[in-house]
Amino acid sequence: MGIAFGAEGGTELTRTTVTEVAIVIAAGFVVAAALLWGRSSTSAGMTTLLLFTLFAFLTALSVLWSIAPELSYVEAGRTFAYLALFGAAVAGGRLLPRAAPGLLVALFIGAVVPVAFALASRVWPAALAENEVSNRLGQPFDYWNALGCVAAMAVPVALWLGSRRTGNSTARVIAYPAMGACVVAILLTQSRGAAAAALVGAIGWFALVPLRLRSLPVLLFPAGAAAAVSAWALSKDPFSKSLQPLAAKQEVAGDFGALVLLMLALLLLVGAAVEATAARRVPTARMRRRIGIAMVAVACLVPLAAFTSVAFSDRGIGDRIDELTSETKVAPEESGSRVFAASSSRGKYWREAFKVFDDRPLEGVGSAAFAVGRLRHRTDASVTRHAHGWIPQIAADLGIIGLVLTTLLGLAWAMAALSATNLLPRRLVRGSSRDEPLPRRDWDESRIALLAVTLVPIVFAVQSLLDWTWFIPAPAAMALVSAGFVAGRDPAWTQEAASPEPIRWRASAGRIVAALVTLMTAGLLAWAIWQPEASDRATNDALALADDRKFDQAIEKTADAEDINPLTPDPLLVRAAIDTQAGREDDARQSLERAVIRFPGDPQTWYRLAAFQLGTLDAPEQALETLKGLLYIDRQSRSGRELFLSARARLREKTGTAQPQVNE
Repeated sequence: MGIAFGAEGGTELTRTTVTEVAIVIAAGFVVAAALLWGRSSTSAGMTTLLLFTLFAFLTALSVLWSIAPELSYVEAGRTFAYLALFGAAVAGGRLLPRAAPGLLVALFIGAVVPVAFALASRVWPAALAENEVSNRLGQPFDYWNALGCVAAMAVPVALWLGSRRTGNSTARVIAYPAMGACVVAILLTQSRGAAAAALVGAIGWFALVPLRLRSLPVLLFPAGAAAAVSAWALSKDPFSKSLQPLAAKQEVAGDFGALVLLMLALLLLVGAAVEATAARRVPTARMRRRIGIAMVAVACLVPLAAFTSVAFSDRGIGDRIDELTSETKVAPEESGSRVFAASSSRGKYWREAFKVFDDRPLEGVGSAAFAVGRLRHRTDASVTRHAHGWIPQIAADLGIIGLVLTTLLGLAWAMAALSATNLLPRRLVRGSSRDEPLPRRDWDESRIALLAVTLVPIVFAVQSLLDWTWFIPAPAAMALVSAGFVAGRDPAWTQEAASPEPIRWRASAGRIVAALVTLMTAGLLAWAIWQPEASDRATNDALALADDRKFDQAIEKTADAEDINPLTPDPLLVRAAIDTQAGREDDARQSLERAVIRFPGDPQTWYRLAAFQLGTLDAPEQALETLKGLLYIDRQSRSGRELFLSARARLREKTGTAQPQVNE
């Protein structure tokens, strides 16, 4: 929850950096504690952790060949913060193997609070979302797909909470309104990727866990109530059309809040009624078995029915796939029916990503550099930072090496999860032989809770195939903590009868040294992650000094900023602006030329130099030559085209001759 409101959408450098530094330091202490007090009887999770470490190092190494080293450096810091979080979760799985129920409660709170805030932002838009321009629910992340992902990951957790045999009955009742709120959030984000991921999580739960009869009302009643509330909301312009005035949002806010409150109250009553009925009447084993078989059949038939209905419709499955992947059929028109539309702008982004991949198929253009690499291949002036999908994003950023490594990482985690939950085929169970009995596979409370934890990162993975929320810490943290806990948990601890080795102080020299090294490594990582923020602060200090006309001190600050983070052109660009303000045009020109030479893949360096040549030096012929570089990188740059036309017009004024053309 702190990560959700601390980092918000993951796009503001200061908030994200502070959150990542806190994650690394906290994770360092957790891992150090696991080394000093942890168990020594298992190596569970080590393969997955090693592959994750290799992926983090690949992300960092990509700075060396990245076309946008500044972006790659920031992404490397984010990945190492995630690695630290994953490592701490692996350590948590070793230290507290019985903590799956507690972890699920924490995940439940961490998901429901942002969902509640998002719904509240539409009840009190002036106080909580005054500057929100989108019609789609997105607070507190300012991104609807992130909120949808968090709500989708809460679905299997709510199913566990509402159907478990043990625990507080009040918690089971609360699962009903919580599920309703999450379904409303998914529908009002209009995130089809989140809806598909939530469906996969629910199908996985009903297909595997033998609590189908208890789980059924936890899903059906909230889904029905949420569908009614969402249908009303999507019929209103503030929920179906963007750029609505605050007055329009406030006009429907009261009705929406009343409907949500009514839904929550009704679901509380339904949950209490189901709980009371279940306490008085216990279905026979035969009835439970029949209902269970029926639910598994329905879970399997729902995707098949959807596929069949589309295939035999007038438009057919081919047309729907074409809508999803087409480069010309972009996002559907804004309306409530968008939830069920197949068309999307993803096809365009995916094609651009694979064109970027073709430029550098082996190593990619650098982590998070797709945003710059796509500029050469985009066919319009649309702006996006991400490829909206794990495969195209990794292919563009890290090439074949990244695809292979992340695939191996996913497979390693899948094997660890199957082993931890005792879902591996019995002949593959580690340690089994013909002479020793195979372990029992009872669905006790511990195993059911662990499976619910396992479904959380699976939901995140499914959503990541269609959307890209990796850069937002909150949903990524939920998935990584769950995945790490499952990977680090020894399969022998799944059964209630198994007793994990007790926690005790293990102050051997090797463990103490490893713990100290871990803390030192965490400190170094935190320092490295902080450098872009430190450089940015020094740059801002330089601008403040320039406003006070302390130009020499301001230039010294830009030098400090460049020393702190030599991978960003910002100190050079700010230095040029300060020199221009001070009347030192030659120094400004040199700084801008250095920026172009050091960061040739960054279109802003070319633009700033061309603008300086035209506006300050009054040299339109030089500006036109510089703009060739900008328009080569980004043919669709509106600012570049406008500057090109201005430079050509100015050159015509100076010479009165025909002007050269630039191939666009």
